[in-house]
Amino acid sequence: MENPNMKHVFTVLIIMLALLSVAAGAAKVMLVPEEATFLRQFGFTDTLMMLFGAGQILAGALLVIAGLRLYGALLAALCFAVSSGLLLFSGDVPFALVSLVPVILAGLIARRSIAAD
Repeated sequence: MENPNMKHVFTVLIIMLALLSVAAGAAKVMLVPEEATFLRQFGFTDTLMMLFGAGQILAGALLVIAGLRLYGALLAALCFAVSSGLLLFSGDVPFALVSLVPVILAGLIARRSIAAD
């Protein structure tokens, strides 16, 4: 039997990752200058940035739907991994490493979603 406290912790983690994913995606969809400047150095066009952001927003939305949580977690992990990789290539190693935390979190959520099915 699952510890009820762990269920609450897991729910909080899902909500936090979903909000982080939506916020990161919204910054890209809105073409926030800092995001746009950063991504343009890697060849991202405005359209590509907006599509990438839409993917992050979709991941956040899917995370909160129990039946689609696995897909949301996988999409969130992919998007955050891409962002971490770009940060690493830009030379911002400390922030790139910190940015791997959502990737790990999404992996844990995906693993638990698979186990729940």
